[in-house]
Amino acid sequence: METVTEQVKTSKSNHSIIEVLEFCKAQNLPARVVGRWVWIEFESKPSAEIRQALKDFGFRWSKRREQWAHNCGLPTKPALNYKPWDKYQTLTIDEAFAIA
Repeated sequence: METVTEQVKTSKSNHSIIEVLEFCKAQNLPARVVGRWVWIEFESKPSAEIRQALKDFGFRWSKRREQWAHNCGLPTKPALNYKPWDKYQTLTIDEAFAIA
């Protein structure tokens, strides 16, 4: 069985939303799609291996929102005055795959 870090691609290139969702599903991560971003919120701090895998895949830790986020290669402006999940549709991984 491969570890999380073995399954992460070596480059931090911009991944498509499908690639990000496939990574999350393969790792059984609690991800959700908000607008065109993928967000992951853990109930408790994940292991160092999982955190490193997220960083290696291009996720960034949002200190203000206390969640991991991946912009899926889309440049956007910071959402300073609102929470993205209040403004945009939120989908689970399975719901996102159903419409992709």
